[in-house]
Order: sequence, then C-alpha cells, then structure tokens
Amino acid sequence: MHHPMDFLILYKNVLRYLRRKMITLKGKMIELFIDLLIIFIQAIGNIHHLLLMIIHRKKKPSIPAIKNPVLKLSATTLARKIRNRELSSQIIVEAYIERIKEVNPFINAVIEDRFEAALKESKMCDAKLKSGDLAMTAKQLEKNKPLYGVPMSIKESCAVKGMSFTCGCVFKKDTKATEDAYIVQTFRNAGAIILLVSNVPEYCLSLDTYNFLFGRTMNPYDTRKTPGGSSGGESALISSGASVLGIGTDFVGSLRIPSFFTGIFAHKTTAGTIPLDGHFFLADDPIFKHMLTMGPLARYVEDLYLSMKVLAASPECKLLPLFDEPVDIKNLKFYYFDNVNGIFGIRSTTSEIKETIHKAKQYLITKGASVEEFPQEWLQNICYIMLSTFGSMNIDSILEPGSSGAGIEFTKSLLGLSRYTPMRTLMQMLLDRKGLLPSSRIAYYEKIKAELTLKINTMLKDNGVLICPTWCRTACFPQTMLWEAHCSVYTILANITGAPSTQIPMGFDKDGIPLGFQVMSASYQDHLCLAVAREFEKNNCVWVPPS
Repeated sequence: MHHPMDFLILYKNVLRYLRRKMITLKGKMIELFIDLLIIFIQAIGNIHHLLLMIIHRKKKPSIPAIKNPVLKLSATTLARKIRNRELSSQIIVEAYIERIKEVNPFINAVIEDRFEAALKESKMCDAKLKSGDLAMTAKQLEKNKPLYGVPMSIKESCAVKGMSFTCGCVFKKDTKATEDAYIVQTFRNAGAIILLVSNVPEYCLSLDTYNFLFGRTMNPYDTRKTPGGSSGGESALISSGASVLGIGTDFVGSLRIPSFFTGIFAHKTTAGTIPLDGHFFLADDPIFKHMLTMGPLARYVEDLYLSMKVLAASPECKLLPLFDEPVDIKNLKFYYFDNVNGIFGIRSTTSEIKETIHKAKQYLITKGASVEEFPQEWLQNICYIMLSTFGSMNIDSILEPGSSGAGIEFTKSLLGLSRYTPMRTLMQMLLDRKGLLPSSRIAYYEKIKAELTLKINTMLKDNGVLICPTWCRTACFPQTMLWEAHCSVYTILANITGAPSTQIPMGFDKDGIPLGFQVMSASYQDHLCLAVAREFEKNNCVWVPPS
C-alpha cells in the first residue's frame, strides 16, 4: 500500500518536470523569435545595401599614392636606422606628418594631433644620439628602447596625456586625458613618439567608426566604404601609409575587423594579459574585462613581433615571452572553418572569403602541415552564447542620466533625433534585456561557453592553430553595419574564449577591397598566431598600399 507521502513526492516531481519543460519551451520560443528577428534585420540590411549601391554607384577619388619611400619602411627598420644613425627621427616624423595632412581630408581618421610636440621629441632623440648622452650602444638601445624615435598613433579610447579623451561622446566634448594609459606609457618607455589620437565610434560600441563629435572615418581603398570599428581610425591611417604602428582595443573584433577591412595585420592578445588601465570605458565586471583586450596594428608582421616583445617585457603584463622562439609550421596542427553553418539568419561568408581560406589550407598542406576541419557542431550555439555573454554582464547604464530610455533613444537615433548613435542605444537595450534571453537560457549558454572554451584550448594546446573568417564579407557601406552586428559571431569566438587571434591580409576581392582571415591559438600561445602570420606574409600575404 502506498503511503500518501509517496504520492505527494510523485506529484512534486511531476510538477518540477513540467516546470522544467515549460521553461525549456519558453526558451526555445524566445530563440525562435531571435532567429526570425535576425532574418528581418538582415532583410532590412539587404534593402538598405541595394539603395546605397544606387546612391553611391560612382566611386570617389582614390587617396594620393605614397611617394616618400620612408613611409613604406617597417617600424622595426625605422628603429634600426635611427639607432645606427642612418636616418634621423626628425625626418621620419616630418614624413608622417606630411602624409597625415595629405590623406586625412579623404579618410577623416585624426581626432587630435600633437605634431609640434612630436617634432620636438624627435629632435631631442636625434640630439641625444649625436651627443652620446644616452650612454648606450645601438645594441643596448635595441634592448632597452626598441622603438626609439619611431612615431606611432593611438586609438582615442586609450588615454594619451593632454590629448582628446571623449570616445566620440558629445557629453564628453573637450575632455582631455590627465595621464597616459598603461599601454601608451609602455610604448613611450620603449622610445616611441606619439603623433596623434585616432577616431572611434561612440563609446567604441560600433563596427563602423562614426560619432557626432568628429564624424565618420572612411576606408582608404574605397572612401565610400567603412574601415570597420571600433579601431577604424587606426586601421585607416596605417593602411594609408599615414602611420607605421598603432594601438587599438578589441571587444568583439574591434582590432581584427578594421584590419580585415583595410588590409593590414593586427593582434588581439590573450584575455587578461595586458592591464586595461587608462581605457575610456572600463566596467568593473569580470566578463567585460575578459572580453576587452588591447593590441597592436601594423603593416608588417615583424612590427607585431616588436610590439608584443615590448609588451611582454613589461612586468605588469602576463604574456608568455615566447616571441623569439622558432616555430616550425610543419609541427603545428591546423584546423579551419570557412563559414558558420546552420545558424538561422546569419549571413553566409562570400565565395571569395571561402576561397581565400581554402587557398591558405592548401598552402599549409604543401608545407607539410596537418590540416583538419573544425567541428561545426561546436559553433551551432555561438549566436546565443554571444547574447548570453551580454546578458551576464553587470554594467551600469552606458546612457547619460536623464535619458529617455534605451528603446526610445534607439528609435530617436534611427530618426536622427537623439544625441546618441544607434549602436550605443542598441547595446544598452541588450544589457537591459539580458541579451533577450531568459535567465535559465543565459545559465545554459554560459555553461556551453565554458565547455567551448575548454574544448578549444584542449584541441589547440601548445601547437594548434585555427583558421577562420573575420567577417562575412569585405568592407561595405558604413550605414549597413548596424544591420550586420550579429555577424560578429566570427570574431567574438576569440573574445568569449579569451584566445589570442591575429588578422592576416590575403589580397583583394573583385572590387579591389582587401580580403583576409584570422588565426587563433590557445590562450597564452600568442606567438603561434604571429608565427603563422609571418609564414603567410612570406607567401605574399602582405599589405598593399591603396590607390
């Protein structure tokens, strides 16, 4: 005979089971809604793109060609020539100032310059070398100040003392940095001379570099197109030959997407390895700090190496000092994917991007490397993992006090009636609505994310590299980037897992816009990404000047 308590337990268990099923069903319905929403957004983007093609069918004039050969030398070469007194820092700085003035009217990438101060610093560098006041041989100078006398540019969201520090926000107009950011001071200590701070989208929250204070930055390969964001000012200057080396940040691809769009190299460092002190917006949230990294942009791989050595030598950095270790490509295990399959509504990569990745695969095979396809089933939830990551962040409002609310401000921004750009308000909506997901699904996808991170790090270990797309297509019209934010699934893979990643240029599409892809390695194996980039650079995967 059953005890009444047995029936009570059974009843509770049935209720618990039904509740779990209802929660799961609710989650699935919400995910279906998200899928349909993405398809709708993508459709708007397609229509918008077609209209823009009609409106901007005539290509704008190209930027002026590079005439001064000094501008085509790497930062590594410039530093060596300065140390050996084959070329003066002043001549180099003057050449870059002249080039910046020449191309900036076409690309609008400079927020504020410090040309006068930079020229003064370059003259001091030359004078100290000439007088012997440094009391260092060229070899010692290479070790202690490897960028001595070399000019560079900095993304405006990284504080440069005395320079503009607004992050494109109208509410922060005329704000100046009171101290250098940690990474800026590190490069100054290495002897670099800061030329300027470059344009960013508002709060660095857009994949197009535009804000109400300084306007829109354009792509030097086609000034109708976007250079990407949020490090678009840096990438546009560097690819134009108006800067030899730059520093940017990466939250969902903000280094790699602009570098892909403008045909240069960039490196997103392993999460948590470089102090973020001095970044304009820095939430006290562990997920945010895990996602946000800083790193270099350059036209040559040797300059990425030089930058990473400078960073790794700093005592506060947690980078492994492995950048001088030789890497044999034949001993690496390569994995690849050319598209995220089976995701409802996510734009597929173009045939040219797929072909680029398959060419890279074939090249590695001819070099004797092992190449396997990456498991597609690991990527099937990447869009929801991205949304759950935003839903898990505990961040104070990124809108100013007294604002109408994210939804209203977003609508106003689309109509040109808000003091915010659309992406800032859209991000606030995602934060407010926990990534559009219920708490049960956020917990589920956060668990999936932890498992994915473990799988990738276990697969790649200390000798594995993943080759994958950076974006679904080459640089397009800037106005359409709002409708394609979900395509960040390609770059966010490295941010959510904390893995390092390097962007590599790979020629041009049929319209003359740069192509490329990114490579990822396991956490703290940054040197492997750079070694693969160097291998491809030897195979003519190089920066080609615009115009």
